[in-house]
Amino acid sequence: MYKIASRKKLRIQTNRGMLSVEQLWDLSKDEIGELAKAIRRRINDQKGVTGDSELDFLKPSAQTEETIDELTFRILKDIYTTKQAEEDKAHRRAAARENNRKILELIAKKQDQALENKSIEELEKMLQNEE
Repeated sequence: MYKIASRKKLRIQTNRGMLSVEQLWDLSKDEIGELAKAIRRRINDQKGVTGDSELDFLKPSAQTEETIDELTFRILKDIYTTKQAEEDKAHRRAAARENNRKILELIAKKQDQALENKSIEELEKMLQNEE
């Protein structure tokens, strides 16, 4: 689909003006979502799809070639799902970092406790010469 979009020099009207496909990546996930909804509504309006039948998309259509709006919608959907996956991955990484930080704090605390529980003789043996 990106190949088709680049060959057609696809530009999408946004609240920031006309953007190329590669510039869409600079939009936020929410902006992409809103744009995709608007394009989807326009596609439904063009096809005469009403809210009455959610299965209208299954009906055979005389039009077999994908429209510019349908191509745009597929691209927006792909960008949105990619951004969502990246966001999910970042949340998982942040959670893992936080978990690791807590574990390292507990390890340090337990090491301190173990050190405090040693006898004076054991502590003196552990002292290192600075030579």
